[in-house]
This record gives sequence, C-alpha cells and structure tokens, in this order.
Amino acid sequence: MSSAYRLSDFGRMIADEGRTRAYAESLARHITPSSVVVDIGTGTGIFALVAARAGALKVYAIEPGDVIEFGRRVAGLNGLADRIEFIQALSTEVHLPERADIVVSDVHGILPANGCSLRSILDARDRFLKADGTLIPRRETLWAALVEAPALYRDNVGIWSDRTFGIDMAEVGAASANLWHKCRVAPADLVTSPGCWATLEYASLQSTDVFGELTWQIRDPRTAHGICAWFDWEGAEGVSFSNSPLSGERHLFGQAFFPWPEPIDLGRGDEVRVQLKADAVASSYIYRWDTLVRGDDGANKAAFQQSDFLGAALSPDRLRKLPRTPAVAQTTRLAD
Repeated sequence: MSSAYRLSDFGRMIADEGRTRAYAESLARHITPSSVVVDIGTGTGIFALVAARAGALKVYAIEPGDVIEFGRRVAGLNGLADRIEFIQALSTEVHLPERADIVVSDVHGILPANGCSLRSILDARDRFLKADGTLIPRRETLWAALVEAPALYRDNVGIWSDRTFGIDMAEVGAASANLWHKCRVAPADLVTSPGCWATLEYASLQSTDVFGELTWQIRDPRTAHGICAWFDWEGAEGVSFSNSPLSGERHLFGQAFFPWPEPIDLGRGDEVRVQLKADAVASSYIYRWDTLVRGDDGANKAAFQQSDFLGAALSPDRLRKLPRTPAVAQTTRLAD
C-alpha cells in the first residue's frame, strides 16, 4: 500500500471484514509449517501477521511507506517477530534470498489496474514465487453495466453547467466528463445486466494493460449517464468477495463511475457498444472508455471517445515530459 494512505485508511481496510476474512481464509488454505510467504504492499503488516499466525515458517513483508514500522511493533507485541522480516522498499526493487510458496498482495484501489499494481504483482510472481507457488488473489473478474445516476452525474459533471455569477465554466465541464469517480450505486440504478470486460488470471497474466469490449441491447427505455464498473475477487477455491452493486456486500472499494459527456435517452432496441481500456503509463494508468449508441434503425445516436488523460489539467511542459507510449500518443490525438 502507498505511503499516501493515512492510518485511518489502513484501519478501514482491515475493518472491511469481508475483504480481510477472504484474504485470511485464502492464506489458511495454503499455508503449511514449511511455507515461505511474501506480502507485497504490507502496510501495517496485517496479512504478514495473519500468515505468521497461521503457521508460516518465514514471511517477507514488503512496504515502501513508513507505516511498516507499525507492522514491526505489532509483530513484536504478538510474538511473531522471529518469523517476519520487514523490508521497507518498493517490491520491484527488492531481492530475496529464497523463492516463496505464496505471494499475497492487496495493492489496487477501486479497480485492480491502479498505480503500479499489476506491474508489482507480475514482478513478484516472476521473481519471488516458486514455479508451483500460489498467488493471492489468484483471479479478479471485472464487470460493467450502464447506469442511471442523475445525482452522481450532477455532482461530478453537470455542476459545471451552472453559470455561477454569470461565468461560463463549460470548459471545466468538458474536462470533468473525462474523469471517473468512486461511487456506490444501487441495483435499481443499473440500466443493463452486467457484462464481463476482463478477467485477470494472475498466474498466467502477461500484460499490465487491461482491455474489454461490451455490447448491450436495450430492452426497456431508460436514461443512462455512463458506465459503472467493479470487480469480483477470488483468493482460493470457494473464497471470494465482490463489490458488485448486486452482491449484497458492501466493501470499502465502492464502484467506478465512468460518465458520458451528456445523458442519453435509450429506447427499446437500441444497441450500446463500450470499449473499456486501462493502459499502464509510467507509475499510473490512463483509462479510456469509448461508447457508440445505435438506434433500432441502425443509425448512430451518440459516439463518445473519453479518457481521464483528457480530464487532467496538464501544462504543455508536463505533456512534453510524458513517455511517448502508444496510449499517450493515441489519447493526445483525441485532445487535438
């Protein structure tokens, strides 16, 4: 976990019982008295401590932030310090003296593609894990649906259409439509059934980019304000949790709302195609969401190409310093 988190943030993560219990049960399924475990992004050390308490022979707890000091103290207070080695560094810069039986990580945010999350997981898998070792989580499935969320849209996009003191802020509104937001939606807010747009099988995953395409046929007329996305997490056979609005569970992650530039009135028989993409760029991700809406007569009703790169207020100097990856080049062309 990043050092940008406050202690209260770490506390809320631990207090998310469904999430924390799923990690603990997954560890318990795989740990034996001879197990070597690596915990990347250990934060206050909770999963390293759980692994040691479950009987692991050796645990390497890796965390770049100073919060790792609390892990060291808690390990000592709980009589686990002799089995946990705390390493303050980025996991990608660490070299360990042995391979691990288990690599555990919780390094993402609202969606799995966040910061250096996937790069860190793949690096830990390739450099730390034994050939027959276990990754926790082992799989994450990403889902999306169209959503009707007028209040959410108003708070994040529509608010800029007001001419406060007679000032036209439409330029800011155009940028805000290219920023996605954490949200919590209800089942009734979903305009379509969920569709799977990506599955991350961590044992075999090769790319840190995530891409998916979805198509929905509209059955009932609704107004849609954008796309809602979430993930299902699986740590071991039968051990999982979900932040889907349909799951009945409530987790700290919430869901992700990708707004459209304007609400769209969808009619019966309309077809909506969405491409969702997260491109790894340096130590972050550029998210893109492209939408095409066709009426039941085949004519185009709306077409949007959006990216959170377009929502960032980047100076020309900062733009010049960005790595000229295909994702940056493609998104920059959209802005021109």
